[in-house]
Amino acid sequence: MQTRKSPFSRYPELSRLMETGEPVCVTFETGGDENSPEKSRFLFCELVQKARMGEEFLISGQGCPPGDYVLGFSEKSPAAYYLNSGRYKDWKAAENAALSLPRLEKKFCFIKIEPLSLNKGNFDVMILFLKPEKAMRIVQASAYSEGKRTVLDTIGAASICGDCTVLAYRQGIGLSFGCKGSRKHSGYEDFEVPLGLSFKKTIEIEDVLSKLPETRK
Repeated sequence: MQTRKSPFSRYPELSRLMETGEPVCVTFETGGDENSPEKSRFLFCELVQKARMGEEFLISGQGCPPGDYVLGFSEKSPAAYYLNSGRYKDWKAAENAALSLPRLEKKFCFIKIEPLSLNKGNFDVMILFLKPEKAMRIVQASAYSEGKRTVLDTIGAASICGDCTVLAYRQGIGLSFGCKGSRKHSGYEDFEVPLGLSFKKTIEIEDVLSKLPETRK
C-alpha cells in the first residue's frame, strides 16, 4: 500500500529555510456553498502568522481595510485610510499609494490559510518568513535556470496581502520588507523578511535549492 507523502516531505528544502514555525499555504477557494465562512475579525497578516504556528482558517473577509481592497473583498479605496495614517504627505500621495497597490483579479469564494503540514497538496501561494540570507537563497534559486533578476516591487504597505500574496500569485515571487501594519499587529521579528511564492514557483525553487552552493563554504 502506498503512503501519501506529507507536504513537508514534498518541500523539505523550503521548510528548512524557516527557523520558526512553518511555511504558510494560501488558497483562493472557488467552490462556495451556503456554509461559506464569515469575515474574520483578525487581519490577514495576523491569520498568516497564526497559520505559521499551526492554525488554519477559512475566511470571506478580514479586519484590515487595505487588505480587503487588495484581496478583492472590497472595492473601497484605502486612500483616506492611508492619509489618516500620517505616512503620506498629502491626499495626492495617499491616493497614489492606494492606486499602486496590487489587487487580486482571480474570482473566488473564500480564502484558506493553513500551515504547510495541513495542506493537502494544492495551494495558490506559499508565504515564508526568513532571515535575509535565506531569502537570498530563494532569489538565487530563481535565477539558477535563466540568470534572470528578481525585481523588488514594494511600497512598505500591504506587504503580506499585497507583496507576498497577490504579487507572488501574479508574478511568481513577491519579496517584501514588511509594512507597519503587519509588523505591528502580527508580530514577526524585525530581522525577518516575508516572501511569497506561487505554486508553480514553489516547485521550481524546491527543486533548485539543493543544487546551490552553501553560502559560507
